[in-house]
Amino acid sequence: MLTIWQQPFALAWEALQAKSFPVGAVLLNPAGNIALTGRNRSKEPAAPASQLANTALAHAEVNVLAQLPPGSHSDWTMLTSLQPCLLCLSALRLAQVGNVTYAGADPLWDGCAQVPSLLPDLLSSKWPVSTGPADGMDGVWGILLPAIWYVAYKPAVVAAPSDLLPWATVELARECVTAGILDSPSGAAAYDLASALLHHRS
Repeated sequence: MLTIWQQPFALAWEALQAKSFPVGAVLLNPAGNIALTGRNRSKEPAAPASQLANTALAHAEVNVLAQLPPGSHSDWTMLTSLQPCLLCLSALRLAQVGNVTYAGADPLWDGCAQVPSLLPDLLSSKWPVSTGPADGMDGVWGILLPAIWYVAYKPAVVAAPSDLLPWATVELARECVTAGILDSPSGAAAYDLASALLHHRS
């Protein structure tokens, strides 16, 4: 797993191990270097300075942006392991970050693409440009991590098909949990295990 997603996925795995919702994000400066990092900490009692924990607002993207000084960052790019929700897209707009690229598609938030058309030009003209999902296993892993979280920690929520997650992803997540993915020594090892299980199914 030597891709641009290595750090966001490592952060998402840390969140999963802490039983927080597994999303990780990094902010790239115009040179393409990682300037700031963050992850979801919604189920944890504490967070590093300037970041949120133990609240539903402690999203990965928000924890990255909370560290960013005010100013225009139109040529900066956020990489996030999962398609941003409306909260995080709005936070990106307020922080004046111009671009966001995500690995896993989140069907719950596809409708956010329509938000700029509902806003005045003052806001919509600087709405972050979204790109994603990632190709191949990177795109699968981005949405599989949340599915694993639900299967492991909120199984009743994914007991039957719903709009929350694609059912095939939930079924793969169940296989991953049964195979002991939560005991993997690292996020990279978990990624490899999930990739092998997916390959075996195809």
